[in-house]
Amino acid sequence: MRINWSIIVAVSLAPAAFGQIGNIPGTGYTGVPYSATETIVTGSDSRIFLIARDAEGRTRQESIAHQEDGSEIRSVRIMDPKAGMTFTWVVGGDASSNMVTIALLPKQQQSTGPVPNDSDPMPGRGHCWSDCSLEILPPQQINGFRCRGFRVKRIIRDPDTKGSSIQTTENWTSPELGVILRHIEVDVLQGRSTTDITNIVRGDPDPSLFQPPPGYTAELNSPPVNAIANSGGSAAR
Repeated sequence: MRINWSIIVAVSLAPAAFGQIGNIPGTGYTGVPYSATETIVTGSDSRIFLIARDAEGRTRQESIAHQEDGSEIRSVRIMDPKAGMTFTWVVGGDASSNMVTIALLPKQQQSTGPVPNDSDPMPGRGHCWSDCSLEILPPQQINGFRCRGFRVKRIIRDPDTKGSSIQTTENWTSPELGVILRHIEVDVLQGRSTTDITNIVRGDPDPSLFQPPPGYTAELNSPPVNAIANSGGSAAR
């Protein structure tokens, strides 16, 4: 049966140096819980995510796949930086296995703490690696929050045509949330991609969102018992 991936829902990985693409926004930052909507537009394709982080810095991501018969398959990923683990499971359809898959987080994501209280960088040119330029932009309001911005331009090369073009990346980060609220990437090869985080609500999400459904058990390569207990699951033997 063909699946129509029309909606993808998400809830919070630590922002990468130049973006959180491929991550859930803001994993590991404590004391600043939130939930929001994340929309990624690439060309004519649009995907919607619901994202959140609890006060402990844990994050959750849920993708919803709508099938032709109207049923849903939900894939959930929990990132717990304190436990150093990710927990994933699937609910609905034939894909449901009643199992929680556990994996180690990369070392750089196994930490928690408050959002850094850094001062605004001075607008102007910044330091960058070779074949690129960095511009620090003046702060501005993005989706209701004061954000710091920068723009990076770098040369990318097409391995097929051997030609080169300029790729532009622009990020706007809320120092209050520790989350990139707007990410724009433009290049000749891939076109334009925009990520926006909107509908931001401050406050802890429902704790049950971080627990597997009743009856789910952890796979064999399970973490220490306390990590499984925190996830709401039990170890399979």
